[in-house]
Amino acid sequence: MRFQKAFVLVLSYLLCSSILKCTGIKLENNGYRDIVIAINPNIQHNEQLIQNIQEIVTAASSYLHRATKERVYFADVKILLPITWPAGSHTVRRRTTESYEKADVIIAEPYHKYGDEPYTLQYGGCGEKGRYIHFTPNFILDSSLVSFYGPKDRVFVHEWAHLQWGVFDEYNELVPFYLFNGTSEVTRCSKEIRGRSAEHKNSSFSACETDPKSGLPKGDCKFHPDINQIVSSSIMFIQALSSVTEFCDDKTHNPDAPNMQNKMCNFRSTWDVIRESEDFRNNPSPYSGSVIPTFTLLQAKHRVVCLVLDVSGSMDSENRINRLRQAAEIFLLQIIEAKSQVGIVTFNSAATIQSHLKVIDNEGVRNQLVQLLPTTANGGTNICAGVQAGFQVLGDDDGATNGDEVVLLTDGEDSGISSCFSEVEQSGAVIHTIALGPDAAAELEQMSILTGGRQFAATDKVDANGLTNVFSSMVSGNGDISQQSIQLENFGTKVEEDTWLNGTVFVDKTVGNDTFFVITWQKQTPNMFVYDPSGKMYNSNDFKIDSTTHTARLSIPGTAQTGHWNYGIRNSGIEQVITISVTSRAADEKTPLVTVHVHISEKDLKDHRTIYAQVSQGFSPVLFANVTVIIERPTGPPIEQQLCDNGLSADIVKNDGIYTKYFSKYSGYGRYNFKVRVQGKEGKTKTAIRTGGHSFYIPGYTENGIIQISPPKPSVNVDDLEADIGDFNRVKSGGSISVTEGTLNVDIPPCKITDLQATLAQNKVVLEWTAPGEDYDEGAASRYEMRMSDHLLQLRDNFTAAALVNLTNLNPRPFGSRETFTFVPENTELQNGTTLYFALCAYDKQEQSSEMSNVAKVYVFVPSPLVEHPKGSSVWKVIWIAIVVAILVCLIIGIVNYLVQKKCKGRTFAVV
Repeated sequence: MRFQKAFVLVLSYLLCSSILKCTGIKLENNGYRDIVIAINPNIQHNEQLIQNIQEIVTAASSYLHRATKERVYFADVKILLPITWPAGSHTVRRRTTESYEKADVIIAEPYHKYGDEPYTLQYGGCGEKGRYIHFTPNFILDSSLVSFYGPKDRVFVHEWAHLQWGVFDEYNELVPFYLFNGTSEVTRCSKEIRGRSAEHKNSSFSACETDPKSGLPKGDCKFHPDINQIVSSSIMFIQALSSVTEFCDDKTHNPDAPNMQNKMCNFRSTWDVIRESEDFRNNPSPYSGSVIPTFTLLQAKHRVVCLVLDVSGSMDSENRINRLRQAAEIFLLQIIEAKSQVGIVTFNSAATIQSHLKVIDNEGVRNQLVQLLPTTANGGTNICAGVQAGFQVLGDDDGATNGDEVVLLTDGEDSGISSCFSEVEQSGAVIHTIALGPDAAAELEQMSILTGGRQFAATDKVDANGLTNVFSSMVSGNGDISQQSIQLENFGTKVEEDTWLNGTVFVDKTVGNDTFFVITWQKQTPNMFVYDPSGKMYNSNDFKIDSTTHTARLSIPGTAQTGHWNYGIRNSGIEQVITISVTSRAADEKTPLVTVHVHISEKDLKDHRTIYAQVSQGFSPVLFANVTVIIERPTGPPIEQQLCDNGLSADIVKNDGIYTKYFSKYSGYGRYNFKVRVQGKEGKTKTAIRTGGHSFYIPGYTENGIIQISPPKPSVNVDDLEADIGDFNRVKSGGSISVTEGTLNVDIPPCKITDLQATLAQNKVVLEWTAPGEDYDEGAASRYEMRMSDHLLQLRDNFTAAALVNLTNLNPRPFGSRETFTFVPENTELQNGTTLYFALCAYDKQEQSSEMSNVAKVYVFVPSPLVEHPKGSSVWKVIWIAIVVAILVCLIIGIVNYLVQKKCKGRTFAVV
């Protein structure tokens, strides 16, 4: 084995996580290139779909060019067709590193039929790129939907701004109106957009009623913009208006509107965020050439995979070679999809082809490949030799490696690894890397970065069961989720002599086919029992036991019963590590699986990363699950942290199915491996409607004062959308990151407060927020600094110049606690029309400050006394009595006057 220390350590920022795409979009000469639009394999062949996509993107390119002041356009677009589609009259190329799971735009049916609303999935905050844009095939094909959202090319640009530049919507369906200077305003940008607010009742429109307590419209009041406008912004509000051709900039931005753009981007305009993005910082000049994009049709194919496995001498230590065989067996027998092709290469100082490509079309082929897995280890390490032999194997089917995959596992250093980087990059193949142990080549991950592959690591802590977890995550990225194997359990621990390891695995209603229980041990075969939900017992005799690799495998025939599967493993011998993993496939291809997608963000300026776990069924988010991440670190034991979907700390949006946590618990330099566990509970965990950035649905237009109503949005069956999923388990690898010298920052400030609220109670202001931590969301902050102003942007632009709110006596509580503070503003009279804004920062013991919180607003609205008290109250009774008395007095005076005048004609009398 070669043990020459590499002079340059490569820091992997996890540019491509194990699940999240590493975008291939490039901006060259003002044109976006390598945009991938992928069609889901469940979509039926439709030539019109391809044509419409091209027409929409072509028109969108021109609109984008105009909207960005002639700075960018769409130059090169790839459309990835499903494997089942015929080429037809089109010229179709073989794909390379493009795949459905890494596509920028996906065309797919939603599981729940709640309309064709386009949206963009965004994980991060302001300025951070999104995950993907989702259009339904019906949105692409149905011309009538223009009346819902406007021209489709404009919708495409609206969603592109979410995806590429990380901006947010400038409308707010939950808060469509707000008060400004005593007047109700529509949440919009710019404020110059005109229209009519009205409520549609009984087939006619009526003026909106005003809530006497808030001063805002109530009921189902909606804003109907004038069809003809004189303003040109903004695309992130209503892109459908013909006059709208620009994003709101600093001149037209409406910082007072309570929308996501202001909340997420600290009241900055969308154009300001776009202009400061990497695209525009490096691309300042306008472009005046052709903006018509070129289109390339690519086609997916069945997987072609070569396992390239290290068998150098160091693989003989720490039981690595046997652990490799155990994990690779699971991949070959349970994970790799039918109709795929698989080959095997081993390498030490030289490479050996153990198997050329074999088509996975029966269990016999799977078992043949298992028999060719390595059992011994010796010699040095030549990674490039292994990769080059892997390319040779991948060429067996058609002479090319484009779109094929290499799974590369090594535990050793190799000073010559960079010698084949150029060949790797030009191969068109995707390389997934697995670093086993602490000494794997520092540059290893560069191979996956160059090819858009996944990055994994596994330590020698065998009770972590990391290698098995990695191989179980090597599923296809073609979008056909029903064919993927799902990991339900992955657990290992030391079990003492004559002790039981007991547990429960939940087989939910979305899985059940091809269900396997796999148990491994170190020394002596344990006694194994599995009980299905009806009580049927499987014992050791039902397992297929391999005493050489210390593996036992139980295959559940047919479709496994839904419910709780209990297992008991008795270690009758000396203390040893025992592991269990359970995998299954979809029970019904028409019912989407509950899936988990994991992403570890790039580090920020303070060296923290954010862990994201997206839990969903189809495209519907799964709420109220218990999500934890287990992190294997270079030194010390693994740590476990809870991920939350509560809208606090690192979590951007509450209840969107994206569970989040800051990570900063570094133990030193080296690789960090992430594994996410998800558990759902019956009666608690449920699906919901997808939220996030999406194009504004227009309820109608106003023309010459008359509202032309749009077709209603499709009705939503809430019972279907908020369905109880029941008990379920999922385990997913989150990939790995590498940390090298000079990248650790142990000085961590408190996290930003994102839920500051301000309300009025008589003449007092009540402020509430969730406490941050000492280090992001850990511990308790040292102190708070709160400021207030009657000018919104003063808090953002000159926080320390605003008036100080005295919080000296408020001692910060631990993260997650609710803080409340009530006070009477000094030198400020709370009278009708008064507006005050509040923000605060938290400090740690080192006087490091958090980012400024969100800005909370109080507006003093004093309703009319006649409106303030409801009919039937004591005040109303007094008013009505006074009115009646006044009428009676007037009548009496009138009668007296009449009588006096009648009796005394010719005389003059005055009644006082």
